[in-house]
Amino acid sequence: MNKSKNSKKKQKTKKRLKGKHEKPKRRKKKKKQKNKDPKRLKDIKIPFELQIPQCQVCEEKKADFYCKECKVHCCKNCEPQVHTPFLREKHYESTFKEPYIQRQKINHNICNKHQKELCLYCIDENELICSVCYGTCIKNNHSVLSLNDYSNEISEKIKILLNKIKKEETQNNETIEYTRAKQNKLKQEIKDLANYIKNESDLLIQKIQNSKIHSLNLLNKVEIISNTKFTKILNEKEEKQKKLNKNKNKIKKMEKLEKDEKNTIKLIQESKKILSKEVEGVDEREERVLIKKENGKRKIDMEREEFDPDTNWENKIKLKNNNKTAINKSIDSTLICGKNIYSSGKHKIKIKIDQYPNPKEGLNTISLGVIKTENKENLVAMWKHKGSYYFKTWWSGYKLKCAKRKKDIGKTITKIYPKNIKLEEDDIFEISLDMDLRKISFKINEKNLGGWDNLPEKVNFFAFLSDQYGEEKNKITLI
Repeated sequence: MNKSKNSKKKQKTKKRLKGKHEKPKRRKKKKKQKNKDPKRLKDIKIPFELQIPQCQVCEEKKADFYCKECKVHCCKNCEPQVHTPFLREKHYESTFKEPYIQRQKINHNICNKHQKELCLYCIDENELICSVCYGTCIKNNHSVLSLNDYSNEISEKIKILLNKIKKEETQNNETIEYTRAKQNKLKQEIKDLANYIKNESDLLIQKIQNSKIHSLNLLNKVEIISNTKFTKILNEKEEKQKKLNKNKNKIKKMEKLEKDEKNTIKLIQESKKILSKEVEGVDEREERVLIKKENGKRKIDMEREEFDPDTNWENKIKLKNNNKTAINKSIDSTLICGKNIYSSGKHKIKIKIDQYPNPKEGLNTISLGVIKTENKENLVAMWKHKGSYYFKTWWSGYKLKCAKRKKDIGKTITKIYPKNIKLEEDDIFEISLDMDLRKISFKINEKNLGGWDNLPEKVNFFAFLSDQYGEEKNKITLI
């Protein structure tokens, strides 16, 4: 009986060995069909129970418990800090597990299901299996390897990977050496370029400095030559000026002689006329006409006024008709004064507007009035209107405006007329002066425009013409 039993055991072991030897044939067929490779050792699932993490509270000791609801690993000492007594009862029933230390004592080389030694590896389930699990794997057509075969395959793959890594290391070393050589070359080229640029910049700076010194020398020479020429020109100018002054003095003397001759001729003629008038019993004068007013007390003197060429500012005004007509021949503003000085009596100055163009750009001005005789030169030379009393018309933004103005003691008083007066051709503008009462008044075509009081003791007539465009010019004539 014992022999029969032993023989039966031997037959069973042979069958098992035959099954083990036949297995690689099936595995090869399945490999061709499924193209499955054994996974690496690190891909094998290690049970979470084998890992003993540190306590997340104190971070010094290893954890003894894990609470699924709190999701905390903790040791025995720190567990009361995580749970209150009320939570401990609830969490203990549902989620507390055995301590990790007890699980460490378990032998992990034995199958948990069948309590047999783990001797094979299932590729499909990626787990170590025992001889009992092997039957179920064969039924499910899983590919199974022995631990030696599996370790051999993994070692071969590790060798292949190591060879690849070594090749890559050698290639990387070669590329590093190549890049270093290139880097050294580039550094050398950059140094060479920097030196070249530095040398070239030094040369350019030297050239610039030399050219600067040369140009300064040339400028000094030019300055010396120009100064010498300028001094020569000044000396020549002074000499010419002296000659001109001499000639002017001679001309003045000649003019005085001519005036004296004319005066003598006039005296002779006047004496003849007076004699003839006395004979006829008539007393007439050419320059003055006595007009009696209704009261018969005051007299009005009508004097012949004319423009003074010496007050023609920058000679911009053209004079005609024996200095009676003034035309602004330039685009810029200009002015001119009259010859007569008014200090006493009554006087009338009449001006005829020959041309007063309406400008295209809205700029045109004409001013007629008197200025303090002492300030006449300042008006002509520096455009200072101190001590002036005048009537003004001007265009501003295509709108006509007119006003009477006086400027004295640094103040300008302007009174604009409510109705604008447009000057046109053949208009006659009249200035009336009463120097005994020191008053001035203005008229246009016998229309009274008012005036000013407190005139200076001595005044001169002046006309201001400005800012015309085109062929038409400002033109006025003294009647």
